[in-house]
Formats: sequence, structure tokens, C-alpha cells
Amino acid sequence: MKYIEFKNQFQDGQSFPVYIFEGEDAFFRQRGLELIKKRYLSEPELNLTNFDGEPSVSDLIASLNGYPFMSEKRVTVVKEFYPKQNYFKSGLKDYLDAPSNTAILVILNQNKSDAFKKFDKVCVVDCSKADASILSRWVKGECTRNNVTIDSQTARLLSEYCLSDMTRIEKETEKLVSYAGSGGVIDKNVLDQMVVRDVEYQIYNMTEYIAKKKVDLALAVVTDMLSKGEPAQKILVSVYNYFRRLLLVAISDKTVDEYVTLLGIKDFAVRKAKEQAKMFTKRSLKRAVDMLTDFDYKIKSGLIDVSDAMWLSLFKIMIES
Repeated sequence: MKYIEFKNQFQDGQSFPVYIFEGEDAFFRQRGLELIKKRYLSEPELNLTNFDGEPSVSDLIASLNGYPFMSEKRVTVVKEFYPKQNYFKSGLKDYLDAPSNTAILVILNQNKSDAFKKFDKVCVVDCSKADASILSRWVKGECTRNNVTIDSQTARLLSEYCLSDMTRIEKETEKLVSYAGSGGVIDKNVLDQMVVRDVEYQIYNMTEYIAKKKVDLALAVVTDMLSKGEPAQKILVSVYNYFRRLLLVAISDKTVDEYVTLLGIKDFAVRKAKEQAKMFTKRSLKRAVDMLTDFDYKIKSGLIDVSDAMWLSLFKIMIES
């Protein structure tokens, strides 16, 4: 289930003995844990056990079978836990088939793990990045709570600037609310003044303009990045890596999860790449990657300045795409 479904069901009183919060957004993983702790732990110091990585089976079961003291339940938290099947042969399977009614096991994983999912009493919560509408509603809600006005379009733009990373959205919203003050207004001008846009968002934005033949806007994005202190080399490397990604997703039929593993990126980034790859021909993407590879060789060979290579490569991509 999605995080919002978990939250609603949990607040309605539904509970499981085992929760797996998995996905790239650490904000949702941590918030899920905090909801569980708030409900069940009156004395966290006495009833909360934390493990990083794979604990021994005996230590894990001992924690789960411990009796709560001055709290409704004991909570055992394991972070980045990806056990193999043989891990379940030493008593853990028996426990999961009949878990204690005074214990909650919480697993916080950035990546997916199927090992626990065959057990009926395990609740898997999808903590991947939320869509823009949910994020913009959250931003508006936080602003309203602090007597600050922000419209839906600006709230949505904030989530885009932060690449839908809820942890960063929370921090930026807090900063904007503090800047605006009670009774204040957050508009696009305030947003552009106060929020540093993620480099990957800028590259994504620039690529979108190139695909739509809006060269002036694409150049404006690059100029803005340079004015904010981004070095030409970093921009060029980011463009190179991004177009390689677009070419890969254009010529391959792998699933989003397979790309996440292969490229070492978040599923949000994969989905965005698949959307943009459709805006180019495979030939134009191959041509762009070949050209960027050639410029990379010339830079390393001392045949061209990095800044010149960046501008020349971008102009060629804009003209030939």
C-alpha cells in the first residue's frame, strides 16, 4: 500500500505486527516509524530496540519476545534489512507465522526486499516519492497552518525544484514559511529567490526545452546555473550522464525496478527519463551521446577548454535534436 493509505488505516486503528517501509523517500519511512512509536511507546528508552543491518536471528527474536514495560508494545526497528531465505530457518519463520501481540517489528529499507512478503501478517508500505498533487497539497497545508498564503502552482513548483524529495520539501517549506512570516505570501519570485533548484532538475528542465525547440529558454537555464555558481564541468558532466540515461531507456525495454538497480538511481528519476526519452529519436540521442563522449576525450587531452566544450556541445544538441 502507499504511505497515505497506511497512514489513514493506522489512524483508523488498524495495526500489523510487522511493517516494512520501503522506498526512496526517507521522509515517509521515518514518519511511518514515528506514528508507530507515538501510538505504542510511552517509555521509548525501555521498549525500543534498534538494529542497523542484519541482526542475528537470536537477537532479533529475543527483542521481539521481550515483554513491554510501561508501554502497550515493544518496538524493534531494523534498518536496511535484506535477509536471504535461509535466515528464516532458525525460528524466525515460526515467529512470523504466530507473532507476539505485544511486539511490533519495523523494517526501514531504501530498496525492495521480497523475503518477508510471503507472510500474511506483514504490511508493506510503499515509500517511493509521492506524486506532485499530494506534495503540493502538503506544502499548502503547512503554509495554511502557519498563516502563510501559497497557490497550488507555486506549491507544485517547489516540489519540482526539490525533485519530489519530501525531506528537502519539508526543509524548504519551513524556510519559506519563516521568511514570509505570519500573514505573508509565497509566490514564484520568493521561490526563485529562496530555493536553490536541484542540478538534476535544472538539467531535466533544460532537456525539456531542447526537445520542444525552445532554445532561448534552454540557454536561460544554463546561464542561471552558471550565475548560481555551478561550474561548467559539472554542468557538462551532468548533461553527458543524463543523455546517456535517456539513450539507455530509449533502446532498452527493462522495467523501472531493473533500471533502478542497473543505474543506481531512484525510480522517480527513471520515470522522468522514460518520459523525456520519448521526446527524442533514438538516433538523435545516440548522436548527442557520441558527441559528448568526443568532447570528454578532447577535454581530457587538453584539446579544448571545459567552458567552450560545454557551450559547443549544448549548441550542437539544440541544433541537431
